[in-house]
Amino acid sequence: MKTTSTFLLIFFAFALQAQENISLYQSNGLQLDVGLIQLKEENLHPKVHRGLLYGLKYEHVRLKTGISAFQIGMGFSRLKTKYEALSASANVQLQGGYQYLIKITNTNKLTYHLGPEINLVYDLSYFPNWDESHLYWAGCLDLGIGNKFIYHINTRQSFVLDLDFSLVSVFSRPELDRQYKIDDISIGSMVESLNSNPEGGTINKSANLSLMAEYRFHIGEKITQAICYSSDYKRIKRIEGLHLQVILHKIGLKIYF
Repeated sequence: MKTTSTFLLIFFAFALQAQENISLYQSNGLQLDVGLIQLKEENLHPKVHRGLLYGLKYEHVRLKTGISAFQIGMGFSRLKTKYEALSASANVQLQGGYQYLIKITNTNKLTYHLGPEINLVYDLSYFPNWDESHLYWAGCLDLGIGNKFIYHINTRQSFVLDLDFSLVSVFSRPELDRQYKIDDISIGSMVESLNSNPEGGTINKSANLSLMAEYRFHIGEKITQAICYSSDYKRIKRIEGLHLQVILHKIGLKIYF
């Protein structure tokens, strides 16, 4: 907990610095993704579920001496194992985050930013063919590090690479052995479940890694488009429980305005 408290103080110090600076440039981005998801919920069984993923994300970016970025997003997928003919299972992901990145390197072509970030992710799954009575979830609050590399091809084109990873997490997972037969699927009960059984840890218990590559090109004076590829890896395990592992591969189209 001391480590978490120290990191929180450092993070909010950077956030306050970002608030004090009046941005010279700001933009909004809307991104539509499609991709593949691979999910293994070992609290259920060791079989791997796969399926198509559809996602939507919004971000707001302010730039002066550093980059201040806020984003929210959601994703939905239908899943199945190799033993199932149809995609009966479902997965929903909700995500929000903030980061403040400081300029470390700046040349004519390459810019590198580094700084703290905070992310809140909810992952909810339902597997009716295997367990029609229970929901499976992972709610996770991560404190980590964000890295951004920007290579300026010319005045109208650039290539961006983001690498983000968690350091400290507070997370929620279902109990391995359920003492009741059927979950309450009301909205209030699901929100309560997503935040139940809180547990903290570092990457030995909760690891989140995200890589995104983005090719940006201007199509007008105020509008920039980008073609994106991202890969995400998540692994979470309670002391009393088994692993959840999720791998995402997505391609997307983003519009900055």
